[in-house]
Amino acid sequence: MSFFRKKPAARDSHDIATVKGLEDRDRAGPLPIGDDADIMARRLAAERQRALSGRSGCCVAVCLPDPMQGLTAGQAAAETATRFANSLRAYDAIFRYGENRILACMPFVKAADAPNVMARLRDLASRMPVTLPDGTSGHIMVSVGSAMMEPSADVQETIRRAEKAMEQGRLSGNRICLWTPDML
Repeated sequence: MSFFRKKPAARDSHDIATVKGLEDRDRAGPLPIGDDADIMARRLAAERQRALSGRSGCCVAVCLPDPMQGLTAGQAAAETATRFANSLRAYDAIFRYGENRILACMPFVKAADAPNVMARLRDLASRMPVTLPDGTSGHIMVSVGSAMMEPSADVQETIRRAEKAMEQGRLSGNRICLWTPDML
């Protein structure tokens, strides 16, 4: 199973609520938010129900771009979200989470596959240089933490777990981390 498409496909506006319109906007501004919180909550709740029914796994990842000279946190988040939107599977969902974080909901991902998926997200964000306002270029570095949807945690707890894993990965220098119960 491939976690990334060969060619970008059109995205449904409900699947990527915060990234819509980026190609038509000045990337200096923040990602549009709109009704994103409601859309994200509904989507995550639906994926949790599917995961709990045993029909599929679901991985929730929180991604935090590192600060970069010449690029605001919002610009780094916008660029990273665009890269994810153009490369993830059509049924994955990407949301703005907080000021400078991105949340990815990836159904049909098993716990055993989650570390590879996180590594691919990290590599996707950093592999292509981004042009900075002064004309130079640099690479966006991100930290990615994820948690699997499971019966013992509601949606908010799953997000908290993914954030905790992201912090753990960032502090360890590894930049990727899957939540485990010993992180409580």
